Amino acid sequence: AWRYTPLAGVIDFDTMSNYAEQIAQSPFAPLAVMLAYVIGGLLVVPVTLLIGVTAAVFGPLLGGAYALAGALLSACATYAIGRHLGHDALRRFAGRRLNRLSQRLGRRGLLAMVIVRLLPIAPYSMVNVVAGASHIGWRDFLLGTAIGMAPGIVAIALFVDRAVVAIRHPGPMTFATLIAIVALLAMVGWMLRRQLDGPQSPG
Repeated sequence: AWRYTPLAGVIDFDTMSNYAEQIAQSPFAPLAVMLAYVIGGLLVVPVTLLIGVTAAVFGPLLGGAYALAGALLSACATYAIGRHLGHDALRRFAGRRLNRLSQRLGRRGLLAMVIVRLLPIAPYSMVNVVAGASHIGWRDFLLGTAIGMAPGIVAIALFVDRAVVAIRHPGPMTFATLIAIVALLAMVGWMLRRQLDGPQSPG
């Protein structure tokens, strides 16, 4: 719905950035940002978009801190939904892909939680619901989320910052930096996906 219907205009990067810039002027900006992440998680708004907007409006350092705090609060809310639904409900209504993810999370715990945070395996909110239904403890869930989200948030904040510089001051070095960041993220993502899939059986 967010991608292929008129709702896509609601979460357009420029539109959300304009809203965020208005919020940034308020003394309650931190609370507003946290609330936006929780609501966004419940509505399955792409978390990478929220992080990018936060970094663009508040800067890479403060924006990164807000993004991590907001992502953790959003994760808690949707994890609690998964705990309430339970594993049986998830198995009946989730697709094969999410059921496989549930099995991996249950089998590999904290490590799998860290890896799925580093990879775009499934929508952020869906991963949280699956984790809650998979009976991963709060400690492993929150620790894995924090460890796994932090590098991605830093990478997105750095990318957004460099992209803004490239737009305002275009040049070979700024574009080369952007290309290097994208290439590094792609390589790390490929390595982590292999780690999560585990060794393949012959034949």
